[in-house]
Amino acid sequence: MSGPTPWTAPATAPARVIPLGRDDTVAGMTATAADALPAPAPLSTRWWDLGAAATAVVVAALAVTSPVGHPVVAAAAGVAFVVLWIALARPAVRRDDERVSASDLAVVVGAVLVGGLAVAGAPQLAVLQAFLMPLLWTVLPTPRSAIAANVALCLAVAAGFVVSLGWSTETLVTAVTSEGLSLAFSVALGLWITTIARTGSERGRLLDELRAAQDELAAHHRDAGTVAERERLAREIHDTVAQSLTGLVMLSQQARSALVAGDASTGLARVELIEASARDALTDARTLVAATASPGLDGGDLAVALRRLAERFSRESGVVVTVDVAPGSALPRDQQVVVVRTAQEALANVRKHSGSRSAHVSLGPAGGRGGAADSAPGAPGLPGAPGFVLSVRDEGAGFDAEAPRGGFGLDGLADRLRLAGGRLEVTSGPAGTTVTAHLPGATT
Repeated sequence: MSGPTPWTAPATAPARVIPLGRDDTVAGMTATAADALPAPAPLSTRWWDLGAAATAVVVAALAVTSPVGHPVVAAAAGVAFVVLWIALARPAVRRDDERVSASDLAVVVGAVLVGGLAVAGAPQLAVLQAFLMPLLWTVLPTPRSAIAANVALCLAVAAGFVVSLGWSTETLVTAVTSEGLSLAFSVALGLWITTIARTGSERGRLLDELRAAQDELAAHHRDAGTVAERERLAREIHDTVAQSLTGLVMLSQQARSALVAGDASTGLARVELIEASARDALTDARTLVAATASPGLDGGDLAVALRRLAERFSRESGVVVTVDVAPGSALPRDQQVVVVRTAQEALANVRKHSGSRSAHVSLGPAGGRGGAADSAPGAPGLPGAPGFVLSVRDEGAGFDAEAPRGGFGLDGLADRLRLAGGRLEVTSGPAGTTVTAHLPGATT
């Protein structure tokens, strides 16, 4: 057929616009992938509005300047495009439906008709595909439906070429080549961006799972910390306030017995001891609430704290306590607290269980001279490192150290020492009982 050379549609037209989905991803994402995404925020149509306005201007200019075709049909197609965008396409772009709805089908039908009508009016208006193809990928929720819609659009545009240019082999070759390339680029870009969207969705899901796992792990750590703190408070209360209250009960009983027997001087002495012990108990309670160390360590001298503890215990119980602290027994502050609490609990057991009228407390470097320290090779778990040994010995009746214990005291001491990196050793027999605490440390 003779006539003007047919105008070929730009094969790369679909690549000029990158289609984005209603939830900031490609609309071709499958329903399964979409389910993994968080609820999307409504997509702004500002850029779509600008693209539609620019496309309408281009369509109008090409319709007026086209040397072939039907200008009236081209103008009608331009008007139809504006109506399609405002009435059908723009509302569909803002939705995030996961199914092909009637409004989506209306957009597809409208895009196919507008595309075919525009090219039938002027071959140059095939550039309209640059907007319509991304629009179809955005509106339709699955790759299969988007590809089918793009195929229908390409067939309509090819028919438009035949109408505007006339039937000929050259026209058919032009239409097939142009629309084949346009369809290939549209499908390639759509599937590529869909793959990117799926990958982003999967990464988002994995990130959410990681955050959930981190939150769960943090919750477990908080729970473990809460349990450990409760156990620590239980040990502190047992070793401080509970011991003081036990002494108060015993002194009250002695004061009552003295008053009943008419021994006012002894009763008064016991009342004075009750007052002093109650003050000490109040100090212990305040120290525990303030989460500070033992009140006997205010001056930082461990020997003084142990002697003060022994004097108080002797006044309350009548048990004679001697204290021997070897020179150079310098321990960190937290281990000093462990030493005082261990001695306090061991002396309380002497009063409650042994029946002994005397006790001996010794503290020195492991392997040093005197007391239990002679047989202590060092703190367990620290091979070759110097340590300290605290020994509390009585001359009471003794007990079976291997038998199960129902009390909390010795088990609490063992836990306290284990947390401090040490260990507890208890030996008992007819000649008495020795409670030995091995602690890590450094001699000075």
